[in-house]
Amino acid sequence: MKVLVTGGAGFIGSHVIDACRERHWDVICIDSLDPGVHHGAPSYLRKDVEYCFTDLRYWQPDCRFDDIQAVVHLAALGGVSRASREPANIISANAGGTARLAEYASKLSGLKVFVLISSFSIYGANYRYRCPNCGTHTSAFRRIEDLERGLFDVKCPKCGAPAQIMPIDESAQPDPLEIYGASKYMQELALRGFDACPVQILRLSSAYGRRLRLDDGEATIIAKLAGWIRSGMRPKLFEDGCQIRDWVHVNDVVAAIMALLEGKKAPRVVNVCSGVPTTLKDACSLIEQASGADCPPEIVGGFRPGDMRHCLGDADRLRDLIGRNPIAFSDGVSVLVESPGDLIRN
Repeated sequence: MKVLVTGGAGFIGSHVIDACRERHWDVICIDSLDPGVHHGAPSYLRKDVEYCFTDLRYWQPDCRFDDIQAVVHLAALGGVSRASREPANIISANAGGTARLAEYASKLSGLKVFVLISSFSIYGANYRYRCPNCGTHTSAFRRIEDLERGLFDVKCPKCGAPAQIMPIDESAQPDPLEIYGASKYMQELALRGFDACPVQILRLSSAYGRRLRLDDGEATIIAKLAGWIRSGMRPKLFEDGCQIRDWVHVNDVVAAIMALLEGKKAPRVVNVCSGVPTTLKDACSLIEQASGADCPPEIVGGFRPGDMRHCLGDADRLRDLIGRNPIAFSDGVSVLVESPGDLIRN
């Protein structure tokens, strides 16, 4: 099989390419080597893969792409803060690039599957909570006056008790809060009506693993925590540090993609997450333990307007797709303290 991987020079894409080559599939990669992420071509690029370093918006397809049988579309400009600074650039790259790729892919007679890598960011704050006392369901809404008083939990509107987050599943209505999330949803919408082959959408929670960049200006919170602890800097945590997050190991992302490329049947949309809640405080402790560091987090309190209290995904569809439980962060954390050659610092 011949696979096109967009964003294949990146953290996740490079692992996808490795898995494809392990299966002796031919791979061609498109990557813009965006300077906001890369400082030149990464050292892990492979000699047995053809790379086309260009922006999808300006890509000029040639005969090398005529016999593509599968597409894994990872290419996207990331970063919530960057998106707020460069909204036109982010939307143009992510939505426009996807539309251009779809236009070309629709003409490929041998195309068997198109896998789009989307994001949990499209859900925004559309999480639901349940009161353990009275069973009342409520939204993720938190009042500013409560946050200012140091009351960070989502409260039950009926009895006032702290409500518990319910894992978000694929039926939740997309409602992105910011430009990056909106651009990822636009990628999904750009494939509406695409009928050249089945389209599979994988919505990823925040991924971690080897080749994760720890010092990228747009690094995810888990990359920042690992980078600070490895550097001997105490992480500073807002609120009370009990915010729940759901991190997914890159191996599970790759397993999901490979299952789809190998013909495994799945619903059109699949959450790719661990389904295991981990608080920021616990994540710091796990990284400390794995690294042998003595660098406990500092709980600074306060809050950032717009931050979500908790994020947690429903991994049922992923379990069915990969045939096992996803890797819990407590079991995968060791990759965040391995040699600097495995975790990228430029």
